[in-house]
Amino acid sequence: MDNSRLVKEKILNASEKRMVKFGYRKVTMDEIALDLHMSKNTIYKVFVGKEDIAKALVKRLQQQLNAGLINIEKVQKDPLMIFSDSVLLLRKQLGPWFEHFFREIPAELPALWEEFLDFRNEKIMGIHSLVGKGSKNGTFRRVNPSIATEAYLGAVKAITNPRFLEQENLTFDQALDAILDIWSNGILKTRG
Repeated sequence: MDNSRLVKEKILNASEKRMVKFGYRKVTMDEIALDLHMSKNTIYKVFVGKEDIAKALVKRLQQQLNAGLINIEKVQKDPLMIFSDSVLLLRKQLGPWFEHFFREIPAELPALWEEFLDFRNEKIMGIHSLVGKGSKNGTFRRVNPSIATEAYLGAVKAITNPRFLEQENLTFDQALDAILDIWSNGILKTRG
């Protein structure tokens, strides 16, 4: 890795640590520079400003998620395992981001938030083929894959809404658990 790429990664790593922990709004370029033991001018040679850093962080997060999801599909063949491993990956990777960073981004950087939502929707639409495969091989009961996917997408849209999480006093993980439970088990009590 060349030196400029190494400096960029160091800046992103330090920025991610701060922004995930404290949110976008509270983090300053001075703090990032202090964490890195480098001047702000050095950072400004790589990134125009804090917004540019945030955009690069979200892009890097999306690349990491894509790589992880592709790897899961290479390793797993069973649709249920692909779905399960994908949800675990998303929970592990995205959960910390929703505590502060993604709660502020809709108001602070709405265009970046919209870009993230488009990415999220695209990934969820991949469930359509999993449901279809799982229905064909008997892993899932026969359901319309389009309806199942849209139901899941609608539920995920609700929990990735920072206002909803805050209003309901839920973490991303808690809300995701509830969605998965309802989506996979329904809401009817089993009769025994």
